[in-house]
Amino acid sequence: MKDYLRIIILVLTVWAAAATVAAVHLWLTRNADNSSPSIGPIAAPILEPAPEGGVLSVTLPETNGADTGTIDDVLDPEPAPIPTPVAPVVVHPQSAQGLRRVEFNPPIGDIYYIHYDQRSGYLFMATVETGGVRAIWRLSSDLELRRVLLGNSRPGEIFLSADSQGVLYAGFSDPGYLFRSADLGDSWTLVADNIDGAFWSLADDGHGTLWASLHAYNKAWLYRSTDYGNSWRVWKNFQEIFPEYAVNYREGDDRLMLRHLHDVAFEDGRLFVGVGDVARFTVMSADDGETWQEVWSEGFTAHVPTIDGDGLLLGPDRLQTHGIALHDFASGQTTEVWSPIPYGYAGYTYSMMEMNGVYYAAFHTETNEVQEFAGKSGIIVSPDGYHWYPFLELDPLTHWARTDIFMSPGRRLNGSFSEYGFITLNGVLYQFEPPIGRWFEVHTRFE
Repeated sequence: MKDYLRIIILVLTVWAAAATVAAVHLWLTRNADNSSPSIGPIAAPILEPAPEGGVLSVTLPETNGADTGTIDDVLDPEPAPIPTPVAPVVVHPQSAQGLRRVEFNPPIGDIYYIHYDQRSGYLFMATVETGGVRAIWRLSSDLELRRVLLGNSRPGEIFLSADSQGVLYAGFSDPGYLFRSADLGDSWTLVADNIDGAFWSLADDGHGTLWASLHAYNKAWLYRSTDYGNSWRVWKNFQEIFPEYAVNYREGDDRLMLRHLHDVAFEDGRLFVGVGDVARFTVMSADDGETWQEVWSEGFTAHVPTIDGDGLLLGPDRLQTHGIALHDFASGQTTEVWSPIPYGYAGYTYSMMEMNGVYYAAFHTETNEVQEFAGKSGIIVSPDGYHWYPFLELDPLTHWARTDIFMSPGRRLNGSFSEYGFITLNGVLYQFEPPIGRWFEVHTRFE
């Protein structure tokens, strides 16, 4: 028993001596060069945006064998601050103009065309990402963000629309491609290529026939699909239909007076097409494109059908000239119902819509043709299509610049009332509250 106790005492004595030597060596080492010996790489994780966006992943930095941590980090660590996680989508409080800005982390780029799908609650956005890559992004009602279609990084136009069945179409110019998605962006099919430009607008009859207007440098072509958008071909060449306008702007300029198309609409069994650029007018065909009749002296760039189904509101695209016009199906007459001239608006509109029984028209400014005029931009509204009110007046500008505005109705409640709408202003997404209650009674309309 005594021998056993002697062994235990000897072991404890050796362990204590070794610990003392180690401690003394550590103290001498620290005070010899006032530094600490390395124990190998100890690195903090780095938060990086996932490729699809909206989700943050954790990675460790490359060390290449270098010492990135010290023994002090282990012996006497200081608690590192815990970073506050940044939400992938942030909706800011309402501003004085009634807008709520929507920001994304990481940023998804400048947003242009938008489309809200009522059945799924998805908002689709055509964007130009940092570096010029064009893409289609999808935002769910619970703020889940996903890139669903990626274009190339070459500069050019981007197109986004949906037909009456909710099928999505996305297009890119240079080179010109059109993609189709019948599953809300989960998969896409290439349905047209070698397009000289990009589509401006799309219309359909609800029974498998669709039309798309081409916005090109010098081709005024109307495309058509007769198989629910699964294949497309050039259907009408408006330079051949109106050869008197298929002439050059001026000597030495290869651009034609009628050189591209703007908006297209199919309503009341009639097809409407807006043409541009110097020669601007709207034509209508009631016999499947066999004959065409001019119905307005401006080539409409946006439209919205009236709620009663009796007419079509048309938007202009010219500086301080035309305003909003109403085409009546029964009489065939087109009447201007609002002019931008008395109110300082520039007169360009690429987006119109109806929401909760209210009509909306978004007017923006452009750099071309604006040499001595700095116009207002913003959104005007009407309860009946005839009387219009300022709703979101975003300028006047103090210099000549371009302001792009696109709109889409938002989430509908009980199948009718929309809780909010969406607009993009100069590449930024906003939500806005529609005029409700006695709004039109307490606001002053344009005279």
